Amino acid sequence: MNISKILLSGEQSFILNKTLVKKFGLDATIVLHELSQTEKKGLTKIIQTDYYLNQLKNISENTTLSIKKIKTAINKLYRLKFIDVVVEKEKEEKFYVKILHDNITNVIFDNYTRKTNKQIKQKSNNITAKRKKFIKPTKKILNKYFNELGDKDNNSLMFYNYYESNGWKVGRNPMKCWKSAAQNWFKRSQKSINNLPDYYDKSLENSLQNDQKKLLQYHKHLQKKGWTKSYSPTAGTTWKKK
Repeated sequence: MNISKILLSGEQSFILNKTLVKKFGLDATIVLHELSQTEKKGLTKIIQTDYYLNQLKNISENTTLSIKKIKTAINKLYRLKFIDVVVEKEKEEKFYVKILHDNITNVIFDNYTRKTNKQIKQKSNNITAKRKKFIKPTKKILNKYFNELGDKDNNSLMFYNYYESNGWKVGRNPMKCWKSAAQNWFKRSQKSINNLPDYYDKSLENSLQNDQKKLLQYHKHLQKKGWTKSYSPTAGTTWKKK
């Protein structure tokens, strides 16, 4: 057999539970392992059922931990109710330990249950997120929704063309709810219309040449107020009151 396999197996190795190491520390877990080895061998003196004799010196030799660290670990295990301890009178270096396996098992399974529940919750959230994947609306659906909002200025087409060109993003983030975006768009359009004059202003029209959306709103606003578009070779395109 390979020497390495011998050195890394059985009594030559510490087999430690990761949950106990993470939750209660390396020293306490190593000492608990050493106490369990004494119990497993069953070669030491016992004072009553499952109470096995242990010695600080032996634990220190087997683990390389100092006596102080071993005592701290034993006190910690006792407070956690992982072990019960009976100290020999006038001989603190010798003590009897009973490992309370049921308590240790409950801690490990409790941690496993919480971890499993967390994973299930995360998986459920991921599934929910996938179900809520954004689906862009069609022109027909948008037109119907804008009509329900009371739109009469063809905002649905402008909305569709704008977001289709930018990849359906709000700022830099992907759109999550097109209905909310449509409502905001409609509110802004109404606010813009309310700020437009009820008469034809050539200078205003020229200033809106770089904002086709606002320019279209202005022209539709004029039409509602009884203005019509006309053209002449000398004046070009202009608007007249009916």
